[in-house]
Amino acid sequence: WGFQLQWKKFEVQIAPEFVSAQNLPFEGFSADMDPVQWRDYYRFYNHIELPEQFGILPYRQFFTGQSYLQYQTKNTRIQLSSANKWWGPGFRNSLILSNNANGFPHVSISNKIPIKTRLGQINYEFMWGQLINNGFPPPMSYLTFRGNALFAPKEDRQRMFQGMHVQFQPKWFTNLSVGIEQSFVQYNDQLTGVFDYLPLKNIMHRLPNDVSNQPIVLTAVYFKYHLPVVQAKLYGEFGWNLNRTSFRNWLLQPDKGMGSVLGLSKIFNSVNNHYWEFLAEMTNLQLQTRAEQFSTGVPPSWYLSPSIRQGYTNNGQIIGAGIGPGATSQTIELNWRKSNNRIGISAERRLHNNDFYVYSFTNSGDFRRWYVD
Repeated sequence: WGFQLQWKKFEVQIAPEFVSAQNLPFEGFSADMDPVQWRDYYRFYNHIELPEQFGILPYRQFFTGQSYLQYQTKNTRIQLSSANKWWGPGFRNSLILSNNANGFPHVSISNKIPIKTRLGQINYEFMWGQLINNGFPPPMSYLTFRGNALFAPKEDRQRMFQGMHVQFQPKWFTNLSVGIEQSFVQYNDQLTGVFDYLPLKNIMHRLPNDVSNQPIVLTAVYFKYHLPVVQAKLYGEFGWNLNRTSFRNWLLQPDKGMGSVLGLSKIFNSVNNHYWEFLAEMTNLQLQTRAEQFSTGVPPSWYLSPSIRQGYTNNGQIIGAGIGPGATSQTIELNWRKSNNRIGISAERRLHNNDFYVYSFTNSGDFRRWYVD
């Protein structure tokens, strides 16, 4: 529920959300697992705030939701908002920004209609936001290994999100859209100069190697190609979670730190006043190289961070691809559609955090150890 008002150059939308859940206990990663597996489990989950359960009491939470206050002058929109944003071409997952977590308070600057240039049309959006810490620990946080506590509590420090999204449609290929996205997460108290607030890291502002507390920097490029004659669409999104690299190193090893989303959609017309819609998408966030899979120290998995230990999350949920770190997903969907009505069936195979399972269970030789839905 909510309402929307417009007055001259101002627009306001009030659309709050209320979440209520029983939050009953369920079986997760088994307490009977070997202590070594629990040690490896916390090797990952000490570097991201992704609790298995939000406490033990019934969950009741009120959010400002899809609300915003917007000012528009000519073709520029300035928005103060808590609404979700979705960047990228995917329908099931997006590497940089999605609606998996609840929206966080932010300021954004964008254009309303495409900007026409001699080379084609451009759309852009820049964001600065405040991420919310969740505070709930991972499961079995009281466990120890060889006398040492496995769980390392996270500091309750405020985190800032910065992001930019630019989409370009070349005039020579009217059915093609390409884009670049980048996001940057850092603790507020580590942002000092003006350049720290530019949402174009490693492009306009190079990140030095000697920074003791490295931020989370995710960069992605994508394409979307329409085939209007056959009413189909092909798309792909490719991202890297590297804070810093060189063009040479990227050419030699492009699979290092890489995540991807690939998909297609197709419409089948009918003689009646309805049509069929087919969708398919696969997402891969699993580490690709052996050196990364069995690295020492903090795992280089997507959305984890050795310094920003809440990781790439808002209120305990991933703000990028909802399948989470080290996961893969394959989704197909078939819908019957008429006007605004849709009836469909979908199926998804999802592999959970295989970065952890590969690291922890490979030496045992028991290759049945994985978590698939």
